[in-house]
Amino acid sequence: MIQITDSMLGAFASASLYSKEGKGFEATVIAKFFMPFTSAVWLVTEAEKQKDEDWIFFGYCHILEWEWGYFTLSEIAELEFHGITAEVDCELPEGQTVDDCLKSLFVRDESIVVKFKM
Repeated sequence: MIQITDSMLGAFASASLYSKEGKGFEATVIAKFFMPFTSAVWLVTEAEKQKDEDWIFFGYCHILEWEWGYFTLSEIAELEFHGITAEVDCELPEGQTVDDCLKSLFVRDESIVVKFKM
């Protein structure tokens, strides 16, 4: 089960949808979700609370391929693969950009990061 902390809620509230439009890979990541033992990753850059108390996010994601898109907290929380569920990366350094996160995911192999920016 995904636990949303007070600091995450503060980050979500300060990064409303469309607030980072045009920043692309230089947008600050406010949360990172992942599925252990898989390549699934969600780098959240913008968030907005919905009337039903769910959160809609925008960010850079990888399921089968990397792409920018919208997704909800409930969608991530409902995922389950052979007993494995999504988790929050509690060790995400504050101020990391999408580019920074990609570099750390790919062990700083610049050739891979450049490939995804094309």
